[in-house]
Amino acid sequence: MIVSPIILIGALLLISLAQLPTLGSGTRTRETRAPNTITGFVYGPSGRPVADVYVELLTDSGSNVSRTKTHSSGNYSFRGLSDGVFTVRVLGFIVGYADAEQRVSLQSFSMIPGRGSVTEQVDFHLKAGRASGGPLGDPGVVFAQDVPAKARKLYEAGVEDLANKKDAEGFEKLRAAIDAFPTYYLALDRLGTEYVVRGHYQAAHVLLRVSLHVNPRSFSSRFGLGIAQFKLGDMDEAIGTLRTATETYGESANAYMWLGIALHKKGNLAEAKDALLRANRLSNSKSADVHWNLAQVYKDQGLFVEAADALERVLKIKPDHESAAEIRKAIQTLRSKANGK
Repeated sequence: MIVSPIILIGALLLISLAQLPTLGSGTRTRETRAPNTITGFVYGPSGRPVADVYVELLTDSGSNVSRTKTHSSGNYSFRGLSDGVFTVRVLGFIVGYADAEQRVSLQSFSMIPGRGSVTEQVDFHLKAGRASGGPLGDPGVVFAQDVPAKARKLYEAGVEDLANKKDAEGFEKLRAAIDAFPTYYLALDRLGTEYVVRGHYQAAHVLLRVSLHVNPRSFSSRFGLGIAQFKLGDMDEAIGTLRTATETYGESANAYMWLGIALHKKGNLAEAKDALLRANRLSNSKSADVHWNLAQVYKDQGLFVEAADALERVLKIKPDHESAAEIRKAIQTLRSKANGK
């Protein structure tokens, strides 16, 4: 069913922004955070700062720690980090450039335990990227929008708060930015995808539907909408949306993984396996989540050896997995079934 943008925007406004989930509020536990910081600037091929491009922080094993967007000055930052080795990745495809990443080692030093800190500046000079194709066009096409100054300032302040772990303040400002300009793509996309990550799927569904009517070429909004549809039980819609997301941008391991999960849920084992194998290649076989889901598909296909092998890779990537004991038992059971016992 085709729903007009006016109806969707009206639906968004009927859901009072004040009633959307207020993330970061309520009772909080006190935690001790490491003081390390990674910061830097992202520049385009001409040397000019690149605004509103996603920057991800990954652990050495490839797990996602955090994601932010660059400010109008091209600056980004990740704060409160522990010692360790990280990868900073810039998703340049969103603004028409090639992706880029750099490894960073954080090691604080101090004569007083727990008081040391280190700040590493990691700058990026992006190169022109290739078009990924797809029915929605190149996801690298820049989406230009004439945004009122008030709404833009609220959005930028909200993103800054999120980067500094001030979730309640950040989400309040993003909601205010949308209130000030209901078709503000960047604010709709950011708030909607953040809601997906935090499990507020109904609110995310509304926001991301509006976002895609404003900018149909948005990969992140389409990917987030697909996850929200899956979590809300709209399996056919989720599969269609996630499939389109992978066609829009074919280099996202996470998008292929979620497509595989949705296809598996629907009982389409062959296509689920194909999607998950593509996710595995894109993640360089370093994603425990991909191997876990592959194991479930292999098991349902009766491929017990392959299922056991996939679970062993899960433990190799995450030896401290919270379900390690259960996974070892499952591996033994699968090996026994493979041997006809």
